[in-house]
Amino acid sequence: MQADNVLAFPSPEDQLVIQTAVETFLLCQTGKTREVMLKTIRAVLDGYRITRFSFADYNVYSTGDYPWAIIRAKNAISGNNCPGCGNYIYHFRGDVRILNIDEQPRRHFVTYGCRCGKVFGKWENISD
Repeated sequence: MQADNVLAFPSPEDQLVIQTAVETFLLCQTGKTREVMLKTIRAVLDGYRITRFSFADYNVYSTGDYPWAIIRAKNAISGNNCPGCGNYIYHFRGDVRILNIDEQPRRHFVTYGCRCGKVFGKWENISD
C-alpha cells in the first residue's frame, strides 16, 4: 500500500497560485474568472488536505459544497472607500466586488475585493 504524499503547509508556489487567482479575478472581474478563482483555491486546499489558509489580508476556506471555496477578509474598514486606492465601494459598475457575505443575525460581514488588489471587509447593518 502506497502512502499519499501529504504536505503540512502549502508551498510558496501554491500560495502564489491562490494569490494570483484572487488578483486575476479582481483585475478582470468576470464570472468565469470568479469561478476559476474559487475552484483554484479549493484545489490547492484539497491538495494539502486543509480547509483553511491565511494570507496577509484574507483567509481562504473550503466549503461543504465541492468544488467551491470562500474568501474572508481579516481587516474591516469603517468608511465607504477601498483602503488601497480610495475607490467608493458602492458604485454599481465600480472597481469593487463582493467576494463573500458572512451573515449574522443583526449585521453581515461583507468581504470586498478591489481592482487595485486590496481585499477588505466591512460590517454592514441590516435594515428591518
